[in-house]
Amino acid sequence: MFDRVYAIDWSASSRPSPKKPSPDSIFIAQKDFENTIYHPKYFRTRMSAYEYLRGQLKDNIAQGKRQLVGFDFSFGFPTGFLSNLVGAQNMRFLWKWFFDEILDDHENSNNRFLVADKINSLCNGIGPFWGCPVNLKLPNVPAKGTECKEHDFPKFRLCEQFTAAQPVWKLYTTGAVGSQTLLGLPYLHRLAVEFGNEIAFWPFDNEALLANNKIVVCEIYPSMFFDSHAQKKLINLYPDQQYKIKDASQVQIMVDVLLHSSKKPWFKSYLDLRNYSEKIREEGWIFGQRIEGGL
Repeated sequence: MFDRVYAIDWSASSRPSPKKPSPDSIFIAQKDFENTIYHPKYFRTRMSAYEYLRGQLKDNIAQGKRQLVGFDFSFGFPTGFLSNLVGAQNMRFLWKWFFDEILDDHENSNNRFLVADKINSLCNGIGPFWGCPVNLKLPNVPAKGTECKEHDFPKFRLCEQFTAAQPVWKLYTTGAVGSQTLLGLPYLHRLAVEFGNEIAFWPFDNEALLANNKIVVCEIYPSMFFDSHAQKKLINLYPDQQYKIKDASQVQIMVDVLLHSSKKPWFKSYLDLRNYSEKIREEGWIFGQRIEGGL
């Protein structure tokens, strides 16, 4: 079904990552059926990672290859947020909104906390976003999630209720996927504009996996498939590579899942989501997680 797959470990760093491959940075893994050995590539900035991926996708299209790309940040938010912010149910409007608001330069300097403060000011109550450096002193971003109230949005998306994922509203400190999301969604918009009809986003585009789009983009959560034994095997096989860094091992393990996804027991339910709830098409879903009973 796919000739080449990519798994991308994203980062919300506000400065370039260290020159030496380091945790909590961007790693891109890829795999195909040609038995070529690819090791994860390390990127110090979001822009450099995007430019590399963009070039790869273009080259593969020119060669007639179909591709599956997974990013490890949330593609959507809990029910109600989409319509509240952009007044529509089309996820691409949301990604465009963040593209217009987020400033993210070639050195990773960005304004994500200011954007979160603006969003919170437009919502009822306190929140929903929380957590930021104390020196910023933003009036609408509380320090703790327990301070958020009466903003009318659920704490988790439906798919997150079955995982150990942190709430997307959390922007700061350990496990905060919210900042990665705010800094990742503008790049989904870039891809949509760059590739037009050649790209589809699962699960927002019906039958994305069955259509003729040359690129399908999905949300991944590599921790779901991480295996410490598999990591040790990678370290032993390739001691000169970066597999001691968990981020690098996770995406390398993840591309194997993506490449063989069509044979997985959960895949059949992904082919046509028209019979599933609007909530999935509004919030998104983690690729690789089973959809039970037409949720």
